[in-house]
Amino acid sequence: MATQEYTGTIAAWKDDRGFGFIRTASNNKEDDVFIHISSLNNMSRRPRIGDVIHYDLVEENGKTKAVSAIIEGVEPFQESAKPCNTALVAVIAAVASSIVTALVMSSLS
Repeated sequence: MATQEYTGTIAAWKDDRGFGFIRTASNNKEDDVFIHISSLNNMSRRPRIGDVIHYDLVEENGKTKAVSAIIEGVEPFQESAKPCNTALVAVIAAVASSIVTALVMSSLS
């Protein structure tokens, strides 16, 4: 299942600002951990109060925050199977357009 080292629940979430706090196993508000939406590994929905979160911890600028987080029971967005090759599409469109133009011109003569 989850490979993250810590587990907690979302105790507060400010959806309009994209961050919140995870209540840790100690169940003490003073031990709550900051989490930003960018730490949620492409989850298919935003967190809600009460969601179980699996996460790792890092310290930045003297503050501890959650990273590499997942919401228990929520799947991440699926990656597209293959990225589009824009240059190839442009070349094919140009060739197709040239063929159509040649056919139209030949039918007018």
